[in-house]
Amino acid sequence: MADLEFELVDEENFELIPGPARPGARCQTCDYWERTDGSRDAPADDATDADARAALKRRRLLSGQGVSGAYAMVAHRLVGDDRIAVGYAQFGPLSVYPRAQSIRDRYPQLPDSPAPWVLTCLQISPGADDRNEAAAALLAAVCDELDRRGITAIEAYPERAVDPWNPSPGPASVYAATHFEHAAGDERYPVYRRELTGETDADAWAGLLRAAEPDEGDGWPLPLPPKRDLEDLFRLPPDGPKRPNPFGED
Repeated sequence: MADLEFELVDEENFELIPGPARPGARCQTCDYWERTDGSRDAPADDATDADARAALKRRRLLSGQGVSGAYAMVAHRLVGDDRIAVGYAQFGPLSVYPRAQSIRDRYPQLPDSPAPWVLTCLQISPGADDRNEAAAALLAAVCDELDRRGITAIEAYPERAVDPWNPSPGPASVYAATHFEHAAGDERYPVYRRELTGETDADAWAGLLRAAEPDEGDGWPLPLPPKRDLEDLFRLPPDGPKRPNPFGED
């Protein structure tokens, strides 16, 4: 959509994530998908662990930032010179979201390999006339992003409800309108799946590597060769002395 912009979640826009449709929930502290006993509810006003929960959620969303990219995206609506956050999508490898894994385990007919990435949350702020269209645009932007990362498939687990926006994955109709197929489950608990090309965008990976480069004065996580020649990383070490075979020579 011409009046929407999409960007991956980072340290600066984390607090701009808009509130979900579910009353009392807060995306910045929700661990519903990260734990099978997690909660969507926001901390109480006097909760002493509110900041710690928000910090943990931020770390989770940014944990893949230097390797594959962040695990969430924000949609902004352009209103004159202003950018207003109106949408949020959360996604990531299946291994990151135990609740998604527990749901998927109910459907043995789904492909086992390669494991898909999952989209757990798709929310657009209420009040917009084009809410479904905005959600479809955000979902398409997420799929384009994952395509650039070389991901081969993405799944989502929307639930049928009186208010289809109340469950965090959003309405099933948005997935059906965005090239997802109803792959398993009934209308109450469906699994929607979309196959991606899996063709990695080399430029996107190069950008991620540049973004992961340590600040001046900091070292890389792995030590560089003594001469700091990056080409040495791709050379095999010289052959060492051959030890005798204790079982005899062939």
